[in-house]
Amino acid sequence: MPATHWATFAHDAASVPRARHVVRMVLDGAGLDEMTTAEIEIVLSEIVGNAIRHARPLLGGEIHVTCEVVPDDSPHVEIAVTDGGSPGSVLSPRAAADSDTSGRGLFIVDGLAHEWGVVEDLDNLSRTVWASFGGPTRHHPH
Repeated sequence: MPATHWATFAHDAASVPRARHVVRMVLDGAGLDEMTTAEIEIVLSEIVGNAIRHARPLLGGEIHVTCEVVPDDSPHVEIAVTDGGSPGSVLSPRAAADSDTSGRGLFIVDGLAHEWGVVEDLDNLSRTVWASFGGPTRHHPH
């Protein structure tokens, strides 16, 4: 049976390590190897960091983080970060120059996650960036 955990964090940089800590606590009991857990934490850090740097907060001045673990012989994990969106922007990996100090985050996400994507909710003025590990997602279209 899947176990879904969620938490709300302030829309500020201090939330990146806090979100990582909460998700690490969830993953510690999931039977994942250390490398997979570390990769999930890296992807979560990138997605939360992007939400704080590039998107608006949700109406309460916060972001939401969800972590779902489906235990199995080979556990499946899906993480998602919901923010207030960024009107007019499209999330996609971009080529960063060697001298750039940022701009590689979505390439990292793309390289470590089994798959990832973005769901825009224009009615609720929110955007959710999700990533799955251990196989295709069960929640989003392919």
